[in-house]
Amino acid sequence: MEDRTTEQLASDYSAMGQIKQALKSKTVQFSIALAVLSLLQGYTGFLPVSQAGQAVIGSVIAGCIVVLRAVTTVPLNKK
Repeated sequence: MEDRTTEQLASDYSAMGQIKQALKSKTVQFSIALAVLSLLQGYTGFLPVSQAGQAVIGSVIAGCIVVLRAVTTVPLNKK
C-alpha cells in the first residue's frame, strides 16, 4: 500500500473542512433535505400528490430557495 504524502492528507483535510462549512449553510441543508425527500418520493411514492399538488410544491420549493438566497449574507468559505 502506498503511503499518503503530507500534501495529500492536507488536501483531504481541506476538502472535509469545506464540506463542514457548506453543511452550516441553510441553503445546503435545505437542498439535502429536498434531495432526500425527492428520492423517497421517487422510490416509495410516500406522498400521494396530484399533478396540481406537485406544481404547488414545486412553487413553494422555488420560493424557499429565493428566500434563502435573499437572507444569505456570508459566502460558504467564510462560515
